[in-house]
Amino acid sequence: MQEKIRNIHFIGIGGIGVSGLAEYFLKNGYNVSGSDLIESDITNRLKKLGAEIYTGHRENNLKDNINTVVYTSAVKGDNPEMIRAGKIGIRLLRRAEMLGEIVNDKYLIAISGTHGKTTTTAMIGKLLVDAGLDPLIFAGGNAALFEGGSSRFGKGSYAVVEADEYDRSFLTLKADIAVITNIDEDHLDIYKNLDDIKDTFQQFTEQSKEGGHVIYCGDDKNTNDFIGSVNREKISYGFDDKNYLKITDYNIKRNTLNFSILNSHGAYSNINLNLIGRHNVLNSTACFAVSKILNISFEKYRESIGGFKTVDRRLQLKYDKGGVTVYDDYAHHPVEISSSITGLKERGSNRIISVFQPHLYSRTKDFYMEFAKELSKANEVILMDIYPAREEPIKGVTSEMILNELKKINANVSLISDWNKIIEKLMNDIKSNDIIVFQGAGDITELCGQFVKKLESK
Repeated sequence: MQEKIRNIHFIGIGGIGVSGLAEYFLKNGYNVSGSDLIESDITNRLKKLGAEIYTGHRENNLKDNINTVVYTSAVKGDNPEMIRAGKIGIRLLRRAEMLGEIVNDKYLIAISGTHGKTTTTAMIGKLLVDAGLDPLIFAGGNAALFEGGSSRFGKGSYAVVEADEYDRSFLTLKADIAVITNIDEDHLDIYKNLDDIKDTFQQFTEQSKEGGHVIYCGDDKNTNDFIGSVNREKISYGFDDKNYLKITDYNIKRNTLNFSILNSHGAYSNINLNLIGRHNVLNSTACFAVSKILNISFEKYRESIGGFKTVDRRLQLKYDKGGVTVYDDYAHHPVEISSSITGLKERGSNRIISVFQPHLYSRTKDFYMEFAKELSKANEVILMDIYPAREEPIKGVTSEMILNELKKINANVSLISDWNKIIEKLMNDIKSNDIIVFQGAGDITELCGQFVKKLESK
């Protein structure tokens, strides 16, 4: 990275990925400014750390001393700050390009996958912290491990990074260990189809450093379609017998899991995990594979993973009193919905109520039938309006598409737009032993918080 760059401006500084980079530069003595459409906890945190934050995007946010502008993939070419930077010749970098400049010279562990990469990144990051390796970490979610942020700024020679496939961003990374948790159809506004997605993941693994490793879930068909042709040392993991690391003795208690891992050298037994769902056992086993490559002892791994707390909004327990349990869950893809509800059902015979906010018009259009199928696994579904995020509305695409499919299979479903009415319905309907899970990648987390406050004041 060019040391002369001391004044950096971030467009979209309130986003999880960009805010982590901004905090990294602040803590390394750079002058940081940035803009976003609204104030948030993230922008307020950065302001306290010394960043100059602007609400709204305007030309004059870009001061004369700025010599680098970093922007998110969601920023469009008509952004006034982007236009001004182009006019006066300021260096422009996508967030992913700047991330690559920071981490590619380190021993890089890059975690990719359609689902589970944030949790797996945090697990691996915690393992390296606990092993005394003092890693640099960039994740896609806030966690207690990062003191409430999404990043950790260690001084060691290791970097642990969430490798995001959106906009093919992860192709800026050159990993020593490349992890693939799974591959599914998603981001079809970027990719042509599933084959295009698989080809890009293959490119990600093949551009890893010579002598590097690829860790992948051998239970995942889409990864298996190409992994055999990747010329790197590979470690597979999963529940299937064919995997090099095979998960066995999977047991479930109320909010904890216990399992073992087998390989050709023997059994690694009695691993405890304070999370829910088979998908988190898979994530934990990817972390175990990293421990083997780095020669971290099994005792240290077991201790580290046993003390792992979930990343914010990843099936995060928010309330557990009087027989009522509430979770805040980032799940916004049918496979994620399925994993979360299945994991919750494994706890017992509790009634599960899913409050679901579809994320993006394009994703709803592509997967409305799949959403209905997976949501029907809950005992009751409350649908919300689509959260648009970066998108403009698509004619005819609404939450009613999911509603109509759920009605076809006689699911207990309602579509409610008003947040107060959702809370009122839940307060009137909930019974002892109910599980309420708020699912989606939009502002539904705020609704979850309001509902929990209502329960606590009851």
